[in-house]
Amino acid sequence: MAIAMICCVSCSKKLDSLSPKDAIPLENLSDKDIALLRNGIYNKMEDAVFSFWFDFDKRGENFVSGPGFSLIDPINMSPESTDIGGMWRSIYTNLDKVNSFIETIDNLGAAATPTEVSYKGEALYFRALLYYNLVIRWGDVPILTKSTFEKVQRSPAADVWKQIITDLTTAEPLVATYTNSYYVSQPAVQALLAKVYLAQKNYDDAITYANKVIVTGKFAQATDANGYAAMFVSASTSKELIFALANNTINNQHLFYQDVNDVDATWDFSPDPALFTNLYADNTNGAVIRANDKRKTAVFISNNTRLTKFPNGKTGQQLVATASAISTPIVISRYSDVLLILAESQSLSPNSSIGAAAATLNPYFANRYSNPPRQAAVAALSPAAFQNLILNERRREFYGEGQWWYDVKRTNRTDLFSTLGGRSYLLLYPIPQTERDLAGYTQNTGY
Repeated sequence: MAIAMICCVSCSKKLDSLSPKDAIPLENLSDKDIALLRNGIYNKMEDAVFSFWFDFDKRGENFVSGPGFSLIDPINMSPESTDIGGMWRSIYTNLDKVNSFIETIDNLGAAATPTEVSYKGEALYFRALLYYNLVIRWGDVPILTKSTFEKVQRSPAADVWKQIITDLTTAEPLVATYTNSYYVSQPAVQALLAKVYLAQKNYDDAITYANKVIVTGKFAQATDANGYAAMFVSASTSKELIFALANNTINNQHLFYQDVNDVDATWDFSPDPALFTNLYADNTNGAVIRANDKRKTAVFISNNTRLTKFPNGKTGQQLVATASAISTPIVISRYSDVLLILAESQSLSPNSSIGAAAATLNPYFANRYSNPPRQAAVAALSPAAFQNLILNERRREFYGEGQWWYDVKRTNRTDLFSTLGGRSYLLLYPIPQTERDLAGYTQNTGY
């Protein structure tokens, strides 16, 4: 791979802010340089993931306008939307950097150390994560596995999913075992694979990979509101976290609280008033009774103006103090998601049952409610009622974490979107017009 020379080995300390293709010639790269380039990949992935963090909450009707922003018809999109174009460009810009890093490791050949090979596994994981976020939004997208200036046309979504699975299954044996939540590990790869297999309705493989995470014994749910809130403080050591980006680079800050919980009255999004009232409300009617949800005080303040899940450093506007409000971890995978993926897959697999799913959820519910539902009552639910339960739990658990829109889409429960109004074409994002002008891409139907 040709790599432009813009600095010398003596300035390798700067490499952690550079992308691999902007680095030094391959023959001059030291092991230290490779490690710094790897740091640069983690840094750039923060940009990519943060660019779409609140996207699915905004479009999924979890938010209303905050005091600093007007949110009108949030589910609507157009090819000219600047936020749509920004997400597309951020993902593909960072895909190019990841691909360049993979090529750098590949070109080392037999000289690559085991540690450097593990770095390749991390990069494959990141590539899969980026393509996952492309395919669930746009469907057919260009597949790029090499750094190139060529115009590559869109591939069918089925091929994109295959590429994601190939990258993750290749990465799994390459990456390190779990040591802490801020580096890609085997459980991080397995958690994403479980999520991908669930999306593909491959329930048995989703069960297999969820169980791989669980049997490590490295992770556990928080058991109270403070523990739940502690996932989102700087440098969190919560056992809920399987993988998160540290978000602690001073010159590359991603400020969650500015969007939902700013110190002054300028944040963009506030909780929907109906959700503030009802999301964590007790369910005391019917067979499955859930009461006293421990999460509410970690997520909402005493009124519906702020999402205090993401701390701003000010007493009274967060449940748990954070050492640095500018360093909220960018959470990619956490243990509660694995448990819910497992339970949903068990309920849908012909080789498992709702009874098995109820057993999986029993400790989950005990950690989330002071008055949890009875396992027997959950096991007796119909498939439709169980799906409603899982969807409601996912909305409670991941409110503000960018999952809701796709959860509704993949389960075909678009009746839950009150503003969709028959505009089913909005379940695929429009290809940005700027990209169509450059590469001649076809547009998704309806735009």
